[in-house]
Amino acid sequence: MPITGPSRAAVPAPVVSVAPPPELPAVAARFWRYVQIDTEADRDSTTTPSTAKQKDLGRLLARELAELGVADAEMDAHGYVYGSLPAAPGAPRLALLAHVDTSPDAPGGPVVPQLHRAYDGSVIRLPGDPEVALDPAVSPELAAHVGHDLISSDGTTLLGSDDKAGVAVIMQTVADLVADPELPRPALAICFTVDEEIGRGVDKIDLERLGADVAYTIDGGAVGTFSFETFNAAEATIRVRGVGVHPGYAKGVMANAATILSGILAALPAAETPEATSGREGYFFPHEIGGNVTAATARVLLRDFAADGLERRKRLVEELARGAAGAHPRADVEVEITDSYRNMREYIERTDPRAIAFAFAAAESLGIELTAELVRGGTDGSRLSEMGLPTPNVFTGGHDFHSRFEWNTVQNLEASLAYVKALVGYWARHGGEPA
Repeated sequence: MPITGPSRAAVPAPVVSVAPPPELPAVAARFWRYVQIDTEADRDSTTTPSTAKQKDLGRLLARELAELGVADAEMDAHGYVYGSLPAAPGAPRLALLAHVDTSPDAPGGPVVPQLHRAYDGSVIRLPGDPEVALDPAVSPELAAHVGHDLISSDGTTLLGSDDKAGVAVIMQTVADLVADPELPRPALAICFTVDEEIGRGVDKIDLERLGADVAYTIDGGAVGTFSFETFNAAEATIRVRGVGVHPGYAKGVMANAATILSGILAALPAAETPEATSGREGYFFPHEIGGNVTAATARVLLRDFAADGLERRKRLVEELARGAAGAHPRADVEVEITDSYRNMREYIERTDPRAIAFAFAAAESLGIELTAELVRGGTDGSRLSEMGLPTPNVFTGGHDFHSRFEWNTVQNLEASLAYVKALVGYWARHGGEPA
């Protein structure tokens, strides 16, 4: 059931054990509170959300939106939080989205945030685990943030800037728009999604309820970066069924599934792996493998910015599997390929190119030089764009996501907030023009 009305008050607030330092600006104080709520996703779960604790933050956000005066704020049964701010009739309807879950690639909580005031460029050893350090030699972006007030975890967990920074920026945008009715805005839809980190961020989203013409995910990285191009993505599952027999009497009988599968993976191009590629270069990524003589399975991620490049990768995996089957007639080799998401650029440019043009124009109005950054991965916007809602991705200022080394800064959060408010204002002033 949706979390609405009196039921909001009946749900206890999540525990925030470390109060925000009083000198933090509002957006950073929100961020400080939100990161302390453990929302780690679970790849092995079959529920939505994959972990019930994601709803802890969802309930809080629905309640805070209602307290800000968002009359239709609520969380649905799947953990998605919706709300809206109306505008004059005929105004475009713009959506802002962020995801509440954090990656399972690093411990998700409890997060104990740390404030490192006026960073001086040195190595910072984190108090929860001195072996974890913010080191400019490892994270060169730190050198560009001397003088900033850094926020990290204590080193025992990730921070959760991906994407609680986006959540905080959207919530503060709503608060500022409500506090100042003179600020220009289009009709604004808000949505906080679940399970983005495990590729299910929009599986249960209600696009009709969102009702937007254009959307932005506030889920990017370095300040000044803007993303409207992602990989085309698929996953190949290779299964080999072999024949087991006593190894002393195996000649002419055994078909070793583990060896056959290893041969297929070894034949993938060595120069086309994640660790050997960058920029527009795609890759093959065997990320899971297991089995024995009689049965072995591997899951291989296929990534390419070009649609025909992804098809080439699919064909190669299928050809290698056929070759292995021919060389080992006693074995059974099969490949199942599942598409994950498509490069969102073609969908955005086809549906409403203003989603890109207005983003650069809004940055120019602030004196920011926006840089187009390729996403060597996917976002909720990848699938939303494919579903008909053009959704580029906006920076939050975070760095070193999915790790205990993750960090953001107070100043970066403020920069993201200023840009999102400028973007909303630009759509209010120009969104009535033809696409």
